[in-house]
Amino acid sequence: MSRTRRVGVVADSHVGEFLDRLPDEVLEVLEGCDLVLHAGDLSVPGVIDDLAQVAPVVAVRGDHDRLDGLALPRTAVAVVGGWRIGITHGDEGRHRDVAVLAAHVLAGRRIAWRGGLREALVRRLGAVDCVAYGHWHEPDATWVGSTLLFSPGAVCPWGSLQGARPPRRGVKGVGDRGVRRYRHQLGADAMTPRVGVLHVGSAGIRPQSIPLRERPRTKTRLPGGESQADR
Repeated sequence: MSRTRRVGVVADSHVGEFLDRLPDEVLEVLEGCDLVLHAGDLSVPGVIDDLAQVAPVVAVRGDHDRLDGLALPRTAVAVVGGWRIGITHGDEGRHRDVAVLAAHVLAGRRIAWRGGLREALVRRLGAVDCVAYGHWHEPDATWVGSTLLFSPGAVCPWGSLQGARPPRRGVKGVGDRGVRRYRHQLGADAMTPRVGVLHVGSAGIRPQSIPLRERPRTKTRLPGGESQADR
């Protein structure tokens, strides 16, 4: 009888961008995993070294990643116990982001929209048994046909508004307020920092989204030298 393998799934850690470092609790939760997947928005290469303390890492590039010459693919496939697990960030371009955000803000509530995204991700990865993705900062475990779509949630779910930072000035602040309203509509549970584990065995793949006990520490200085007060 084959043993069940544990595959860690991390997304949207935003280290060096909005967080000072990867929280120690991430490594604690993933201890014992056979493989770790990072579904984009690292946002610095050192995150891969941190995760490699647990297990080998397969990482893909996110839309916030500026990795100083480190070439990460947009998609990857890992074979674990005979099952094919695809990894991608989950973004479909800024126009899709703005459309989803605007629709939620105008509706004033959560709306159903992910069906098209999930189907697009399945098409992007092709013949896989599971697609692990991020970008949207919300946990998700849904089947599209025979393919499991799994987002663990984000290590840094509030992004640029982590730590209840005030919105930026000017036009960027309008976008920040829209993002904040959208994420409030998702609810406190969705906006809890999380990582995931895929339990891979002979019977299939079972997803688990795991909340972190402590909110990660935010950066004291932001990209471009801005202070938190500037945001």
